[in-house]
Amino acid sequence: MPKPRVTMQNIADKLGLSLKAVSDGINGTGHLSQPTRERILAAVRETGYRRNSAARSLASRSSQLLGVLMPYADSSFFGSIVAGIERRVLNSDFMLLQGNIRGGSNILRDHIRRFAERDVEGVIVYPNQTVKEVADDLLALDVPIVQVMEPYAKLGTAVVMINNEESGRQAARYLRELGHTRIGLLTHKRTTWALDSRCRGFLEELNYEIPEEECLLSIADSYIAAQRLLAAHPELTAIFATSDFAALGVLQAGLEMGRRIPDELAVIGFDNLDIAAHQLLYPLTTFAQPKEEIGEIAGEMLLSRLRGEPISQRILEAPLIIRTSTQRSPMTENHLTKEGGKDDVERIVGNIFQTTGEMALE
Repeated sequence: MPKPRVTMQNIADKLGLSLKAVSDGINGTGHLSQPTRERILAAVRETGYRRNSAARSLASRSSQLLGVLMPYADSSFFGSIVAGIERRVLNSDFMLLQGNIRGGSNILRDHIRRFAERDVEGVIVYPNQTVKEVADDLLALDVPIVQVMEPYAKLGTAVVMINNEESGRQAARYLRELGHTRIGLLTHKRTTWALDSRCRGFLEELNYEIPEEECLLSIADSYIAAQRLLAAHPELTAIFATSDFAALGVLQAGLEMGRRIPDELAVIGFDNLDIAAHQLLYPLTTFAQPKEEIGEIAGEMLLSRLRGEPISQRILEAPLIIRTSTQRSPMTENHLTKEGGKDDVERIVGNIFQTTGEMALE
């Protein structure tokens, strides 16, 4: 005999609360205290309560709104992902309601509450640490969720991401093919699945211990960490940096220490940001994350979920784009001496510092 369906009234009776209080707790609305809201969400999980989506659709017209939660939604990286989502979603007459997930869990809960008030029909999210802290609030929306860049199991299996481990392996193989054996690694703190996978693939492919430094997610801190790495290990002839920001820090530090790029120090980045690709003398060899394609696929996955169609995770490749930071070009052959190249690129990378030195990704 099937179990009777749990209702909001059942939860209200269980907790000794009003039906409106339980509704506010589930929908992220009202002015409940945080402990009360957490009690309600805990009861939702314990009882297996699910909102009746069919009844809700009959009671009100579809909102045609989809939520997007990204860090630095106006940055070039995540902005490109959002642009891809918009291109796919707007063709289906949906509109996006965006929230910036930088700023702490309370701000993120405010975004989720706003999503509930506007009755968003699905959410695309980058599951950083703050999102993980409020995952229960996000799940209480009871709408389809698609994740980008990395998976968080609690939010489901609908994910579009890069094959980070294989990219790390490819970076190691490429440097080995160039003849490098004295190789270093500059990475951001491995607090994300993507960074950890990237580093793991690189280190496993090399299969020997190498010098490694960690830095914050900014060019300025990457520069300081690269100085430490090169000062402690002057024998290094190549460095794999797990982001373009980190790679720009390596370029600046290496040039200030008198290293010729790429003859005495080859540098690989990751992301293919415009600021790294369009330098005049030392365009960066890097892995090109297909940012807009990630957004488009995430948008299509969410629309498929809303149509009731089955979906599975999508894993994309990030092609290696070979440029001057690992392979000398005719321009640098003809125009740079050791000293002149150092001065020129200090000027170029210095300009990047002035415009982007405080930028960072979460």
